[in-house]
Amino acid sequence: MKFVDWTAKAVEDRILEMADTLRMSPAVRGPQMFGSSMPEAVQRHSEAYGSVGARYRETASAGALGRMEQVWSWVNALPNEGDRKLIYAWSWVKVRKGMKIAAFAAENDLNERTLRRSVTAICQRIADRLNQECQIRLLTPDCLVSEIQPDIASTTVTSGNCVTAWRASDARPQVDPALASLRVIEPRRSRARPFISTMAE
Repeated sequence: MKFVDWTAKAVEDRILEMADTLRMSPAVRGPQMFGSSMPEAVQRHSEAYGSVGARYRETASAGALGRMEQVWSWVNALPNEGDRKLIYAWSWVKVRKGMKIAAFAAENDLNERTLRRSVTAICQRIADRLNQECQIRLLTPDCLVSEIQPDIASTTVTSGNCVTAWRASDARPQVDPALASLRVIEPRRSRARPFISTMAE
């Protein structure tokens, strides 16, 4: 595992991804969601299949939904309620069409620069807390074996040194006299089938 410090920009990207995933999630429409499943009857030729262009609905992936819940825990852990409301509202305005950031800032008695600085400060506080949690986790005794250094340099060994480095130059193979006398498998005996050898015996 290689640990990378969280930055305000990385946290901001994850917050915007959270808001975009929430935008793509299906909205709850109350009892209308559980109404009749029968399609409406086609009344006009212009409503028939193929008469208009195909439409599709963009959906969020399973990974994006998991990251969305993780970002919710980050934002909800902020101690200031105003910061939580500001970051949720700002991210929702950023990913939706309609209200501009300048109008949102004016609605909250801010200008765009002050809003930008406030959002960056909140993201930096979240990043600092995440970095602190990771450092505490990696300092525990059970994580000392983790691979937390930036890079591990690989070393290569030539095959010639590997072959002869462990034995002397004048070394000879030794034969143990306690082993069986038949040290070489005869080709004819190795090709013989088991039932033929049993019948011959």
